[in-house]
Amino acid sequence: MAFAAGTCLSGCVSTQEMPLAPNVVRLDTHASGLLFTGQATSQTMRKAAELTIQSGYSHFRFSEAQVSQGSQFAGVYSSASANAYGNTFGNGAFVNASATGFSTPIYRPTADVGVTVYMFHANEPGAKSAFNAAEILQKYNQ
Repeated sequence: MAFAAGTCLSGCVSTQEMPLAPNVVRLDTHASGLLFTGQATSQTMRKAAELTIQSGYSHFRFSEAQVSQGSQFAGVYSSASANAYGNTFGNGAFVNASATGFSTPIYRPTADVGVTVYMFHANEPGAKSAFNAAEILQKYNQ
């Protein structure tokens, strides 16, 4: 049973980035496991803020956001037991045996977030009502 719990809880969060233009990047975040699926959105926000600052911009906004949840095959939990009983009668032997077992597939939850990030300098029109990258980093790095 520890295997089943460990398989469902274990996992990770990973984000892939694809530059589309000097101020545009596509982020795709995948999280799996009970402890990590709730972090997909915050990881995406943090990564967008980091990339914005690294690219020399101060603000960003999202477009074409996609969010999904599902499950992923993580392994199989199997259990088996067997019993045998033997007896001898003169020159012969008698054996009675039985075996039982079962296998249960284990699935872990997943979460996916995909966004296109548009980055702006503070004085550009697109920065108005956009996320401030420094504020987002401060919020999500606590």
